[in-house]
Amino acid sequence: MTRMFLSIAVAASMMLVLTTACSDGGKKELAALVRELAGDDATIDSDDWRKIADFMDANKAHMKEFYKDGRLDEESVKEYVRKLFSKGKDWKNITFWGKADKKFLTVKFYLERSGSMVSYDSPQTTGEFKKAIVKMLNSLPSDNNDNIIFVVNDAVYDYPKSYKEFITDNNIFKTTEGIGDPKYTDFGVILDSILNKNESNELSILASDMIYSTRELATVNKQKVLNEAEGVANAIFKEKARHKSMLIVKMSGSFAGAYYPYNSPSKGTEYNGMRPYYLIIVGDNDDIARLTNDPQYAAFSKFDELEGFEHKYLFDASYAYKPFYTIMLRGRESRGEFRPTKGQTERITSIEDVRADRNSDDLQIEVAVNLGSMLIEKDYLTNPKNYLVRSDDPAEIKSIRAIGADDRNSNNKKYLYKATHIITLKMNAMKQDQEVSIRLLNRMPGWIAESSSEDDTNLAASDFSTTTFGLKYLLQGIYDSYRKLSDGEPYYFDLKLKMKR
Repeated sequence: MTRMFLSIAVAASMMLVLTTACSDGGKKELAALVRELAGDDATIDSDDWRKIADFMDANKAHMKEFYKDGRLDEESVKEYVRKLFSKGKDWKNITFWGKADKKFLTVKFYLERSGSMVSYDSPQTTGEFKKAIVKMLNSLPSDNNDNIIFVVNDAVYDYPKSYKEFITDNNIFKTTEGIGDPKYTDFGVILDSILNKNESNELSILASDMIYSTRELATVNKQKVLNEAEGVANAIFKEKARHKSMLIVKMSGSFAGAYYPYNSPSKGTEYNGMRPYYLIIVGDNDDIARLTNDPQYAAFSKFDELEGFEHKYLFDASYAYKPFYTIMLRGRESRGEFRPTKGQTERITSIEDVRADRNSDDLQIEVAVNLGSMLIEKDYLTNPKNYLVRSDDPAEIKSIRAIGADDRNSNNKKYLYKATHIITLKMNAMKQDQEVSIRLLNRMPGWIAESSSEDDTNLAASDFSTTTFGLKYLLQGIYDSYRKLSDGEPYYFDLKLKMKR
């Protein structure tokens, strides 16, 4: 009898503990679970999503703010996780990839089959085009079962074979012969498909020469066609630019066959030599950011290792890039004195007792930052002209350099394990407490204008092998869609530094 009462007492005690622990609807347990899943690697992957989703489903009655129309709202969960790691010693920039029901990104690959595109894979070429495409698609980590191939020209058509057969096809343009009208490319339809039919956890990839053309091109004023290209691109992207990112990769491959100038869409001229073509990758902001953060996509995201790679540029207005950064305690270019504000453990973003150097009478503060996980060209990242510094007292970026072995001294080693580069910030004097902002601006790179022509009728022209008819107009229309979302000049990221005298 005594044992029975003891068992009842123990059970009652355990129920009391359980009731107390869950009195907040499981929110404490949820927070503990998320901290456990993301605390070490600062990521939420597909397995983590599944655990979070299962926990919320078991406590759905107390998690209504995370549900919309009876389904788990992914954005609400992401916002909750970000806030959990947004302050003090818990601060982490959380990266999300995958979902509870999907481990890999589905790929929709669009192959343009216009008259001029066929000549990139003719028997007379050295095969750079097909080699680059196959290498890129083979580097995807999925098993390919969900991936889809489309053929595009005057419309979007299904590829007649499987994804795996496309990769092993010795003549992709022969296989797709007779599909659609190769005389012109309806970029309105194509851009609409890769953008508006692109869903969460998907990548749309287009291989194209990016030559804008219409049925009436031969009889329409050239400038009108170029302006139309800009308008079409802007109209399609302006509604989606906030949520979608687009990477354009300029490639070069050998070309042997008929080339169709803008004023002759039906009659080609023989050309043998190098010609540019482009890879366009579109996805949700988080899905594009995932390409350089998820180790599974490390091989795929190395576009600069594809044969024929020349340039890349990322259209993005999401500010999805939130790189790790920290003020260095003492670097080889540091000048002046300061001490970190208390309570900072993993990184330093706030300093006080800031004093100018006694000898030079100025300040040089070194900021270590991770620039290694961005789909942005290295030359762009390390050019101070591409940054904007905002501060109450005049400040400028003196230099941006890769971290060397001598930078990892005893003072800084603790903070540099996540960084790749050092930004040296210079100030003549600091007369007041302030917050300094360092922004990497998102500007159309010069290579786009250099790669664009307004007349492609002279195949003997010195720049014919490197330029594309109307390219800058098409891309300007897309860029304007992203620029309109920004407060001032668009930027990729914004580093904030608090400084007190």
